[in-house]
Amino acid sequence: MTDGTPRLATEERETFELPTGTTISFHKQYQVLEHLGEGGMGKVYKAFDPIMNRYVALKVMKDDVPEGEQRRFRREARLCGSFSHPNLVRVLDVGTTAEHGLFWFVMEFLEGRDIVGAMKRGRTVPLHVVCEIFRQVLEALRYVHLRGIVHRDVKPANIFVTRDAYDPDLRTVKLIDFGVARDLGDEAPEDPRLILGDPRYLPPEQSRPQGPVDGRSDLYALGMTFYEAVTGHHPFEDVFDQHPRELLKCQRERVPDPPSRHLPSSTDPRKSMAMDAFFRKACAKDPDQRFRDARTMQQALFEVGRYA
Repeated sequence: MTDGTPRLATEERETFELPTGTTISFHKQYQVLEHLGEGGMGKVYKAFDPIMNRYVALKVMKDDVPEGEQRRFRREARLCGSFSHPNLVRVLDVGTTAEHGLFWFVMEFLEGRDIVGAMKRGRTVPLHVVCEIFRQVLEALRYVHLRGIVHRDVKPANIFVTRDAYDPDLRTVKLIDFGVARDLGDEAPEDPRLILGDPRYLPPEQSRPQGPVDGRSDLYALGMTFYEAVTGHHPFEDVFDQHPRELLKCQRERVPDPPSRHLPSSTDPRKSMAMDAFFRKACAKDPDQRFRDARTMQQALFEVGRYA
């Protein structure tokens, strides 16, 4: 100051505020590293985010996707972007490619693998491992069901067991791929000709176009997955080589053999009875006869786990 009087730093500092309504924009780039896989609507790549110094999964919509599937692709990004749960994958960013105008979204990159490899026909997964994996999947389903969302494609390929890069004992299970999920609060019509999901796991009500679904539909699909995990067999594997309509018919009409039919004769009878009862309840043809919600199914799974 001109008079020689010292002034505090706080008196000299001006406060800066962003006015309400200010728009902040920046240019973000991702470096594509490798192709990981693809589905009906999009291709998935491993990419690098140089700003955040991290790997991500980049899902890009294909250029020949019909309008209805384009809407589902965008809805998947919107739904997953709203998730905040350790057993679900979050969407981190969305945009369109400058070259082709294709919609894309970025998710957290997962190290690990889905459980398909551990469930090849004839192989089983230890019961204590199955119970822990399915406990975490049910946590994810409880979260989305409370939000009025039905996954509609629960199956081994969409159950991913992550591997932590620093702690080899840390395993987190993620329920992935909400590409055909249904938001029960969304009244937008769907194509009345389509049956969405994998016929090997669909509940009876989902085996027809526009069948009424709710959270119990996902629990049925998880029950079918449970059977496959603990026995090494699918209840309807004898029709896998036939037209998918035969699988759908089985889901509606055929009562599967109990899981215990595939277990060694030396299996504890109490364990066999617990597994049979769990599967029978999860995969009842009538939704009203199934577990009423994911938490109830989780409690029943805990009882099965006593015999692991």
